[in-house]
Amino acid sequence: MDIPQEIKDFISREVELENFCLPHFYPKLNSFEDFQIAYKTNGNTGEKITGEKEGDFKENWFVICSGYANDPFFINIEEANKNFPVYFAWHGARNWKPIKVSNNISEFSDQLDILNKLELSEKDIQREMKTNFDLNNKFWSEVYSEYEE
Repeated sequence: MDIPQEIKDFISREVELENFCLPHFYPKLNSFEDFQIAYKTNGNTGEKITGEKEGDFKENWFVICSGYANDPFFINIEEANKNFPVYFAWHGARNWKPIKVSNNISEFSDQLDILNKLELSEKDIQREMKTNFDLNNKFWSEVYSEYEE
């Protein structure tokens, strides 16, 4: 796959956060396909494990980073015209339920930058999140809860 420049730029920044829910692992650009193992292919057999049924990981989804528990953040490669909205799903029983976490890859990058700066400072992350993030979004609500602990 030819990785779009926006995705390359995002991956190369490797913004790692302490919050359990947020990105910690990133693919290497020269082994991007290897990072898709366990999401798109079986790591032991190489067999494709994507599908088109509800709950399947879709062929056109590509994982751009993952959290501590390998929960994936991914884009739909067919949404280049929208600057790649970013989705998240909890890794689990092979029943993927995507949550849109950002309208595009640039917004997601900006959100991670905000949280990274807050983690590095002594500012009240919860207060800042209430101001700058949609806490009605199931994912961002979970991030908020992790910071509470």
